[in-house]
Amino acid sequence: MMTIRLKLTLWYSAVVSLTLIAFSFILYTFLSYSMVQEIDRELTGRAVGVARSIKVVGANWFRQQQIVLPDVDVFGYPNTYLQVVDPYGRLVAKSSNLSHQSLPLSEDTLKRGATGQSFYEWLQVGDQKIRTYNYPLVAEHRVVGLLQVGQPFSGIQAALNRLKWLLWLLSGLMILVAATIGWWLARAALRPVEEITKTAALIRQDLNLHQRIPHRGPNDELGRLSGTLNGMLDSLETAYRELEESHAAQRRFVADVSHELKTPLTTIRGNIDLIRKMGDEHPAIRQEALADIASEAQRMSRLVSDMLVLARADAGLTLILQPLPVAQIIEQVGRQAKILAGDVHFIMNIDECCDRAFIMADPDYVKQLVLILLDNAFKFTPPAGTVELAVTCSMDGVQVLVKDTGMGIEGSESAKIFERFYRSDKSRPVGGTGLGLSIAKWIAQQHGASITVESELQKGSVFKVTFSAVSEKHGQENERACSTI
Repeated sequence: MMTIRLKLTLWYSAVVSLTLIAFSFILYTFLSYSMVQEIDRELTGRAVGVARSIKVVGANWFRQQQIVLPDVDVFGYPNTYLQVVDPYGRLVAKSSNLSHQSLPLSEDTLKRGATGQSFYEWLQVGDQKIRTYNYPLVAEHRVVGLLQVGQPFSGIQAALNRLKWLLWLLSGLMILVAATIGWWLARAALRPVEEITKTAALIRQDLNLHQRIPHRGPNDELGRLSGTLNGMLDSLETAYRELEESHAAQRRFVADVSHELKTPLTTIRGNIDLIRKMGDEHPAIRQEALADIASEAQRMSRLVSDMLVLARADAGLTLILQPLPVAQIIEQVGRQAKILAGDVHFIMNIDECCDRAFIMADPDYVKQLVLILLDNAFKFTPPAGTVELAVTCSMDGVQVLVKDTGMGIEGSESAKIFERFYRSDKSRPVGGTGLGLSIAKWIAQQHGASITVESELQKGSVFKVTFSAVSEKHGQENERACSTI
């Protein structure tokens, strides 16, 4: 399997290779073209110099028109060949460095020369390549000959060939160096990734979610990756901790449920055994045993009902809310609370502004929420104490307050009383399942309401639930009525 480091090195080497090949090709082509252009300029200059020295002698009675050529060797160089031919291709003059040879002449060259236009061409003489400039000689508006100036290209070609091999050699060395540097750069760039991999492997091996990926470099892509992974580890650590707490709460929940069910079941079994032994001999004791069985059965029924509500909450139950009048719901709760109050003095105060106040609510669950708070207040308030249910309404919302003069709650326990099955040592003699306030908190959350508690030992507690008011036709009337308060 090809590693990322090798891929980066190959890509880097490929880019450098293509760049060097393109540069070498352009350099070789440019130098080759420039040298050919330089040769062409030299050939043109020498051809013009020779042409200026040629004289044409006109015809008379004794002789025909003839061309008087200068000594071409005067214009020649060791590597420059000069040759003059007539319109029929017959050799008229040539430079001495041609010796017994002559420049090749084709029919096509003669035809092009006859047009009077000069031109360049390549000639192949044996193994030697010659660049030739053909310059027509014109007298009295007609071509009387063709001057050929040639220069061998073998020396320049040899230099170009050496340059070509030098470029190939240097390109190969540069590619090798680039591959080495690319490998080193890829290793340096991917070193943080290796550290991330090692840290992740250690975290997986040791399950140490407290460990973080160290990063001391700039806030580049790898820096942001490290930050993102560290943030993910923070979230995983939090989720793992919450999962552990959830498991602990679940185990505690099962233990508490088992304990809560064990007591009434023990009582029921004991009373049943007692009734079986006595038969019908002691009717009074039998009635007391049956009353205990009924009481414990009701207690178990309440526990199962509360557990069912919490199970629905855990399953993601969503309540269906509708606009409901606040005063009507509270009055219904107040009538039921008077029955539950017993010897405790119960007071209910509803703000006049609440007659026109509406909230989005599920009527059954809102009643259950307020009754849970009232039931707790009645339980922890002595017979001489007072429990008050107060409702205030304003444009900011609807507040339901349950005040009592009971034993109060310690400050350290205020945040725990909404946990499932939580009961302080002082509250255990009173009884209860410890699920009521958990259900109350869930109902408040389902209604988008907040529930808070303020308490002082031996002075009492105040539970406050705040709902949002509905801005409909009834809510608008409520706002106009409350704006003057």
